[in-house]
Amino acid sequence: MTREEQLKQLASSLQAAIAKARQLDLPTSAYILSLALVEVSQTIEAELRGQADSE
Repeated sequence: MTREEQLKQLASSLQAAIAKARQLDLPTSAYILSLALVEVSQTIEAELRGQADSE
């Protein structure tokens, strides 16, 4: 599994955790998980840009 695939899998897991936190009425947990999701999403975008730049 590539790093990109691992990051996408992590993003998917974070999205599921955010949904569960919201369902359980845990807004602070949902917020913190959302911050983690932003970081992972930005990392994915940066790596994709880096791949495009090197081609």
